[in-house]
Amino acid sequence: MRSFNLVEEPWILVQRHTGPDEVSLGTLFRDASDIRRIGGEVPTQAFAILRILLAIIHDSHKIHSEDRLDDLREDGLDLVLVDSYLDEWSDRFDLFHPDRPFMQVAGLHTAKGEASGLEKIIADVPNGLPFFTTRTGPSLEHISLAEAARWVVHTQSFDPSGIRSGAVGDPLVKGGKGYPIGPAWAGQLGGIILHGDSLAETLLYNLVATSGQPEDRPIWTKDEPDTALRREAPVPAGIVEVLTWQSRRMRLVTTGECVTGVVLAQGDKLTPQNRYPVEAMSGWRFSEPQTKKNGGRDTYMPRKHEPDRSFWRSLPAVLALDQAGAERQPFRMPGTLESLSQHEDLNRKFHLEAVGISYGPQEATIEEIVTDQLDVHTVLLNRSSGPLRAMLQDAVANTEEAVRALGNLAANLSKAAGDRGDSPGAGARAQAMQQAWSSLDAPARDWIGRLNTATDPKPEHRAWQEHVRELLTSLARSLPVSPAAIRGRTVRTGQKQDYLTADLAHVWFSSALRKALPLAYPTDPKES
Repeated sequence: MRSFNLVEEPWILVQRHTGPDEVSLGTLFRDASDIRRIGGEVPTQAFAILRILLAIIHDSHKIHSEDRLDDLREDGLDLVLVDSYLDEWSDRFDLFHPDRPFMQVAGLHTAKGEASGLEKIIADVPNGLPFFTTRTGPSLEHISLAEAARWVVHTQSFDPSGIRSGAVGDPLVKGGKGYPIGPAWAGQLGGIILHGDSLAETLLYNLVATSGQPEDRPIWTKDEPDTALRREAPVPAGIVEVLTWQSRRMRLVTTGECVTGVVLAQGDKLTPQNRYPVEAMSGWRFSEPQTKKNGGRDTYMPRKHEPDRSFWRSLPAVLALDQAGAERQPFRMPGTLESLSQHEDLNRKFHLEAVGISYGPQEATIEEIVTDQLDVHTVLLNRSSGPLRAMLQDAVANTEEAVRALGNLAANLSKAAGDRGDSPGAGARAQAMQQAWSSLDAPARDWIGRLNTATDPKPEHRAWQEHVRELLTSLARSLPVSPAAIRGRTVRTGQKQDYLTADLAHVWFSSALRKALPLAYPTDPKES
């Protein structure tokens, strides 16, 4: 009988301090201090595997209070507890157990007994668009058991929406098809990971205290195995259950010592509205439309990452900074960040990673995998650091406004030169703003990484605005100005018409820049 036990067999790709490796669950926990990070074929794979590790820690250590969490962060994981736990549940981590295959359903099948190709679970092969990948031919015909284990975990976390195979025994199947229930759970999130200098630290930093509900346990501890029968409107018991949520029913198909296919069906649908009490690894945003649909009850949705927006520009929302004067909180900080900010030295620096997936139409294909990283000191996470957090919020907002001013300058120069397209100046605006964000990216990351408890917010804010002014002014001078733009022409701006020239466009830009960056243009001699 085939067996591949994830406790003993190497399957997790890691980056040790000495180089890459592939390890088992048991080895990973024992060597966590010697491992820098989890790796994977794609960044989202590492996120999905991390959630499995966190579920193991939660279930073995019973982290039901902040005091228990403090003790763990002070003393480290109890490896005896972890080893004992993995021994107890070892058979549930067998990828091919006859009754309880890991994160799968034994005997899952369709009425016709067919299986899908591996492109259904390998996320770097767009479904139906294989020419957009370098992974073709034999590499799609079969994969190793270790790689298959990684894709099982990833599929349960990030599988796109769409029609899936109709599993025999699923009463929701119609016409042999399992109709869409949305992406797998983690695919609906804007994933956030707090990285330490080693995996041992990372595991501790991404834990939160749980409610202690008896049912709040990982999937492998269920008394009864999953079947093709899925729950229609499931309510998760808590954080631990959600870490291993079974968004799909699946079964690997093997030939020899390789995996060659998969039976992939719909699983348990988990709706995102107001799930922040049970999902600590994502930021959340207030949704007016969802609130109206929910009878006026404040409703928050996961705040997904934007592929074309650098992480540092989204940091104020992730840290839930813009709260002043708001009728309600527009954003909620990820529970992991909230917890850590209350228990860690404020001058400690962390590596903050954003990870997620942007899906295509109907969320049925993977359009882009999003990953970005940023170094921050704990002081920025802590709500008691009001002046510094407010300064960061204002600095990012000011920068956004200043970059828009440069984009408007480029658009106006294009209009003055005779651009009469459907969206006059749009192309020039986008190109100029893209160049500005690219030029600001490295300085902004470095600047944010330096903000700590010794930072004086006002002079630091002024220094940043001066840097942005100098950079954007330089970019403004480099924008092309044609003879036609110098001569100018009549254009409509809003409800009126102006005779727009290159000189006037630059006057408007200077005024807008001064408004966006007031600290970079001191008028009081005392501020100079």
